[in-house]
Amino acid sequence: MTGGAFGRVAAASAMGLALAAGLAGCTGDTQAERAADQLPDLTVEGLEQVDCDQFSAQNLDPIEDPYVRECWTGSPETPFAQEADAIIGIIESSTDSEDVTDYICPDDILIDSVAYACRAAYDDEVMYRVVVSLPDPESIVSALPDAPTEDEIEEAVSGAPVQVVVQTEKTPEE
Repeated sequence: MTGGAFGRVAAASAMGLALAAGLAGCTGDTQAERAADQLPDLTVEGLEQVDCDQFSAQNLDPIEDPYVRECWTGSPETPFAQEADAIIGIIESSTDSEDVTDYICPDDILIDSVAYACRAAYDDEVMYRVVVSLPDPESIVSALPDAPTEDEIEEAVSGAPVQVVVQTEKTPEE
């Protein structure tokens, strides 16, 4: 088990890539459609867009129309948590959204059964959510020493294959 920059272990087996479905709110179709058009092209991050059905084992909740979900894979040079930071940064710079990760997302986690980093932003009209996960965290964790340093963890996850989910959704009610 690792901690530090990748957070503490908190009911990881139930988390996976499951995205919070309990958000409620109101967003007009045109606002949601505009947000969907503003999702970034992640090929600039060295990722390849794939059909989200490839991630079905991750228990993704259904997306409500007019909201959208895009799925990407690749092996970025940076650790998966830094990749999540970069993607939400791209979204924030191209929209009027603000980072609300601390209020919406659980802590980053890296254990043998699950590894992911969640980031979120919203612009009072639409929520943007990014989840970057490692499809095979066991192979990475098993190769780490018993008490790895932050540098050893970052080195182990840098360049590792990732699955990325980027989606728009309703904003939470206040």
